[in-house]
Amino acid sequence: MSYETMHQFRDPAAHPLFAELSVVAVLRAVETDDGLPVPAGSHGTVVAVYGGGKAYEVEFACPVVGNCTLSADALRAA
Repeated sequence: MSYETMHQFRDPAAHPLFAELSVVAVLRAVETDDGLPVPAGSHGTVVAVYGGGKAYEVEFACPVVGNCTLSADALRAA
């Protein structure tokens, strides 16, 4: 998904489940925006909040380096 597309969902007045820079874990295996696998349980950092917390841009550094755009139901606090 392009940055321009996701940027339109940003709502700074909303109160998301996770704030920017929160550390989260994925509940199921996902793929980065570049198609690299991210195993369930991997920890990442929220770098953007979309749609008032409906979706999040999460940056991973280990075990794979990349970003994922994920729905809130795919994440938990780490």
